[in-house]
Amino acid sequence: MGKKINNIKEELDKSSLQVATLALYLDVENTTISKWNSNKYQPSLNKLNDIGDILEIDNTNLVLSVKREPTGLADALQKEYKRLLKSGTPKKIKVTNDKGEDKEVNNPEFVKALREFVEKYKKENAKVK
Repeated sequence: MGKKINNIKEELDKSSLQVATLALYLDVENTTISKWNSNKYQPSLNKLNDIGDILEIDNTNLVLSVKREPTGLADALQKEYKRLLKSGTPKKIKVTNDKGEDKEVNNPEFVKALREFVEKYKKENAKVK
């Protein structure tokens, strides 16, 4: 099971609506609803809105609120982004796809560096509870 992000199962359980009925209405497979219920996958915002509409509940009931303490992460990440650019690390690279066409994509090394920075920043700025 992935990180719990939604309350779809709990809200669906409060109603008489069956998964099969909701799946048909949303034009998705029953297994898709099951994956949403287990938080293995998440519905699009449009599907989430459709579920709220059918269950006649506020969309905020379908999504878990996650409390976060501000640490300055966004500002620090922006500074790291600028530092990487200044160091000459390209943010995009050219690759050739299967058809022999050149395509510009995010540089995996740049992405990795940003993600590692965030992970390290979070560890260094975690508040002891």
